[in-house]
Amino acid sequence: GWKLLFGEEASKSILIEFLNDLLEGERHILNLKYLKTEELPENIYGRGVIFDILCESDTGEKFIVELQNKAQLFVKDRFIFYMSRAISKQGVKGKSWDFSLYPVYGIFLLNFTLPEGKACLRTDVAYMDMVSKELFSDRSRMIFLQLPYFTKSEEECITNMDKWLYILTRMDTLERMPWKAQKAAFEKLMERAETANFTPEEQAQYEAQLDAYRVMNSAMAQSKLEGTIEGKKEMAQRLKELGIDLSVISQSSGLTIDEIKKL
Repeated sequence: GWKLLFGEEASKSILIEFLNDLLEGERHILNLKYLKTEELPENIYGRGVIFDILCESDTGEKFIVELQNKAQLFVKDRFIFYMSRAISKQGVKGKSWDFSLYPVYGIFLLNFTLPEGKACLRTDVAYMDMVSKELFSDRSRMIFLQLPYFTKSEEECITNMDKWLYILTRMDTLERMPWKAQKAAFEKLMERAETANFTPEEQAQYEAQLDAYRVMNSAMAQSKLEGTIEGKKEMAQRLKELGIDLSVISQSSGLTIDEIKKL
């Protein structure tokens, strides 16, 4: 659902408006192009990265846009790894490259609160001088939106970001789309969200991914209780039977692709 709303070509104008409202006063994006979301490891022993949404602006900035439903171990380290991967991929082979980099933005919407984090909705992270508190570099920018801290009612939503977060945190219960007369992106978001508009192929994919999500949550809960490799294997086996890509299963279970193939 998240990728349908923001991560496809038909959704590009929605994502552009969302990012411009989020980065108001800092960046203004006129156009985006979607990039390949899977970054393969550089050797057979490395670990790949699968981004939710990876895109590039018309002026070269890279944007990683992720929605995370469940808390995970080392979640901050994971996001730093994602950012580092996107930055390092800008390197150019040969002696002529002068290390010039485009900024990489990580936008992370969390349906949980960060461990040892501030009790606040938005946290902005960048390279900073620890004494003067001045910005050292804008080449790595992370924005965390901890959605459990968003509690405003419809009447209390004043800014565009208030309105975005109100809608995104209530997509499963909204009977009407507020503010659609004020902002075309909200009306388009509603159109994309209506599963009645899915093609048969999209509907089948949606149902399969929903089943996989439920199976994964159930199996992960069981695995935590058992605390054994058997729980991970059972989860991987069930996801494999649903036809989920092996690289995705590997990311979810911690098993290697070869281990999954043998199940």
